[in-house]
Amino acid sequence: MKRFIKYIAVILFAFCADFFSKNWLLGFLAAKYGDMVYDANKICAKCNIEGIFVSWKYILGGDYGISNLFNIQFVWNRGISFSAFNNVMPIILSCIMAIIIAYLLYYMFKKSFVYERLPIAMIVGGALGNLVDRIRFGAVADFIQWHIGGLWRFPAIFNVGDVFITFGVILYLINMFIHRRRCMNNIKNLRGK
Repeated sequence: MKRFIKYIAVILFAFCADFFSKNWLLGFLAAKYGDMVYDANKICAKCNIEGIFVSWKYILGGDYGISNLFNIQFVWNRGISFSAFNNVMPIILSCIMAIIIAYLLYYMFKKSFVYERLPIAMIVGGALGNLVDRIRFGAVADFIQWHIGGLWRFPAIFNVGDVFITFGVILYLINMFIHRRRCMNNIKNLRGK
């Protein structure tokens, strides 16, 4: 179990970063809009489909160039990535997500290679944060909108948990490619002998 402590720490760090960033933003918005912010149905009925825009100047007291890369655009996402499956009942999505997280944990502890563990821990930590949102609110709080000036906008609004999931998947694919290449080189070397 000692060899997995650092991966458990990564899971807890990803979960806490996601959980506390969402709670901070919800508290910040609740001070301005009231408790309806915590109700995905009420807030979506009150604001337009774009959600609630929050200025960096309002949060930080200045822009500092941050708004050229990221906006804070709060929305409740009832679906999954890019708001797919928005009409599926939250309990069904929560159950599916819980099963996937349980499988990833089982795989990480019982079957994974060393190079797979860090990416899986990142994915699990981010997914746990989103699962907690689904259980608490019936939707996931998304609030980061990436863009480059006024020229291009990423087509989805995401959260800190999504960032960990995305980087975990990218790291997993890179590690898998490197590991596979090493295996192929070892096989070639063995055949050459």
